[in-house]
Amino acid sequence: MAGVNRYVDAERTGPQQFLLGPRARARALLCCVSPGGPLRRGSHLNTRDLITMSADIDLPSGCQTVYAFDFDGVICDSVGENFGTTWRAMRVMEPELPEAPPEGLRERFIACRPGLETGFQNIPLILLLMEGVSVETMLAQFDAQVAGLLEARGWTEADMIKRFGDARVAWRDSAPEDWYGAQGFYEHTLAPVNAVASRSIIATTKQHSSACKLVTRAGLDVPLPRVYGLERLGPQKKRNVLEALIERNPEGTVHFFEDRLATLRKLTDLPRLELHLVDWGYNLPEERAQAAASADMDLLDADAFAAMLYGDAG
Repeated sequence: MAGVNRYVDAERTGPQQFLLGPRARARALLCCVSPGGPLRRGSHLNTRDLITMSADIDLPSGCQTVYAFDFDGVICDSVGENFGTTWRAMRVMEPELPEAPPEGLRERFIACRPGLETGFQNIPLILLLMEGVSVETMLAQFDAQVAGLLEARGWTEADMIKRFGDARVAWRDSAPEDWYGAQGFYEHTLAPVNAVASRSIIATTKQHSSACKLVTRAGLDVPLPRVYGLERLGPQKKRNVLEALIERNPEGTVHFFEDRLATLRKLTDLPRLELHLVDWGYNLPEERAQAAASADMDLLDADAFAAMLYGDAG
């Protein structure tokens, strides 16, 4: 396989096998942050502080304003598909489970969605809910609860990524219309995103091949090489690609739209990065209030989102 410029579907094989061959690695792998230390808001950008990227990684460059969009919760409403995929994965793991999930489980799962960062957490979440952990406890202790269950069962994040990914691909490939129908799009976002698509990327912890299929399905004009799914994000996930975007636009401002407050809070030290929490998707009223009161970010409703993007469409 050496030298072959293509990728294996990481949802089938796990992220460690996603990109094969020197060209593929050069085009799509984001490497580790160098030891120069974290960037601070207002600091001078220095290459040693940023992730190392090949020159032909596809990012908007040399712009005054560029845009980065989270996907699930900002553009795509995927919570129904996440639940369906998770239940399918669990039935493979535990064949004695019934075809239909227990009554009320889906609603409790949806109520916990604001705590979830990436797909591998779906399986532990449902298991914890089935073991009787309350929605309130999950939202207050999400990461600790998930980590505790994985440790107790001897599972790893890679195990969960593979099991969840295998179930998603099996559903997607065997019944594509059913899979597409299990999720939708926030319609008010599509035209505004397309208005600035030439200066935009999508950064998502959704597995890459599914993200690309959904971007195409939604009719978005963001080029697929500028869709950065889970396997392309680097070890610090969205932070890595946002640092690269800042580096590629040394005189410009990067706007990042996200529905998860905890994610935005991890990025407040980056210079020339404007952070926006959208008031739809998977966040809680108290999180929206905190964003609205914060000096580090703002809260956008659908009208403000559209006005910002259309106003810069030129």
